[in-house]
Amino acid sequence: MERVPEEGPGAVLLDANVFVAAMKNPSRETLTYRLLVYLLEREDIRLVGNILLVKEYLRYAEVFPSPTAAALAVALVQTMEVVPVEDRFILACFPYFSAEKGTDCIHAATCLQTGAVLVSNDKDFEAVAKAGLVRRWTVADAIRRWLPSSRR
Repeated sequence: MERVPEEGPGAVLLDANVFVAAMKNPSRETLTYRLLVYLLEREDIRLVGNILLVKEYLRYAEVFPSPTAAALAVALVQTMEVVPVEDRFILACFPYFSAEKGTDCIHAATCLQTGAVLVSNDKDFEAVAKAGLVRRWTVADAIRRWLPSSRR
């Protein structure tokens, strides 16, 4: 696991599976949910994404119909800097994804363009991370690195 400077990364892309993990059981306050709330409160961490990620968040907020899921999706979308991803970054990431994983390629390209850390449990990002194009942390990595032990 790579060492992160004390100040941590300046930008983060939270894959939709992080939102899903937080909302699977909206009546329980999971560590993943606490992580999302913590990151939303941090002014020194920029949440970045793209229009496809926005659509994923909103779609999953409908799949998990609860006031908590809706409020969290809205907070993430309103806080997120929606990045228009440049073709050159998409082309750089394209060889690491199958044709049916185009959305994942766009998420990786967003991270490459912005220097954001990608937080995701999706193994489809392993190749692009191993190639050194993006930094990928699992949700467990992110919880260990960012969530103060007092909030666990």
